[in-house]
Amino acid sequence: MTGQDGGLWGVILSGGEGTRLQHFIKRLYGIVRPKQYCPIVGDRSMLQRTHDRLRLLIPQERICTIVNRSHLSFVHSQLRDQPLSTILVQPCGRETANGILLALLHIYDRCPGAVAAVFPSDHFVGDEARFMNYVDLAHRVVQRKGERIILLGVQPTGIEQEYGWIEKDYPIKNPWNVRVHHISRFWEKPDRDTAEKLYQRKCLWNTLVMVGKVRSFLLVFKKMVPGIFDKLSKLMKFPDQDDRQKMLNSIYPSLPCVNFSKTILERNADRFSVLEAAGVYWSDWGDERRVLRDVEKLQLTLSHDSFFPGISTVRDLDPNVPGGTNPASSL
Repeated sequence: MTGQDGGLWGVILSGGEGTRLQHFIKRLYGIVRPKQYCPIVGDRSMLQRTHDRLRLLIPQERICTIVNRSHLSFVHSQLRDQPLSTILVQPCGRETANGILLALLHIYDRCPGAVAAVFPSDHFVGDEARFMNYVDLAHRVVQRKGERIILLGVQPTGIEQEYGWIEKDYPIKNPWNVRVHHISRFWEKPDRDTAEKLYQRKCLWNTLVMVGKVRSFLLVFKKMVPGIFDKLSKLMKFPDQDDRQKMLNSIYPSLPCVNFSKTILERNADRFSVLEAAGVYWSDWGDERRVLRDVEKLQLTLSHDSFFPGISTVRDLDPNVPGGTNPASSL
């Protein structure tokens, strides 16, 4: 779909290798693969669950997924119903900023007036309908507030050093009476003492789910990474998709790896606002201990326990829990 309608598009980031969770995935499956392509709980992979979540609000033809060429075998089996034009293939991984920019340029080429909602593919969300309702509210705030980009923040349930934190500033009035604030500062993976202080100050965890006009995103990228912006923007001059992909294959490996949080977010707090997604359980499943904690707390069932006879509980799977065993020792 093309046009200037300001409709909502989705971007799913699925290009990571999931290295921090590789040992855990190997214990579950007996193989190594990026966690977003694994059904850690239930029978749908994390990528498929993310797609399902977005489709509560966004038509599938407006959901763009960034993947790596090395992952195409997983993608083809798991996203069979997605239009091929919505699968954007990176020749190789070049961190989050490059993947996000590539997707935003793709959307801008088709609908310059679009609003984009960006989602990681490896996060767990408890009440998905409620979560997507907040995304819808963020879309409405963006349409009303112009150039602001809205991040979804959640209330912390403890001291977490591996997350990004958002320190709120003064509130932004809106007709829906949702908690939207300007941002005082981003804190990326703080030390223990700092994380405790942020928790006491009622700062929010950064879900890295963000909603904004594509134009607004692109202006930030052009400011912060002008060289990368210029190179990827030139791809849009090729109307033929095959020619565009060939050029991408040529230039992409030479691009520097750029982390979105560190390079874009931390240096542009004035361009972003935060909407507090109250009453939502959210967790970044990039860490084994976090996955096991949530499985136990929420009484979830790990997928494919049959790979390991006798393993039926989190205690059995976690060698660090007193009385636990290490299934990896039998592989």
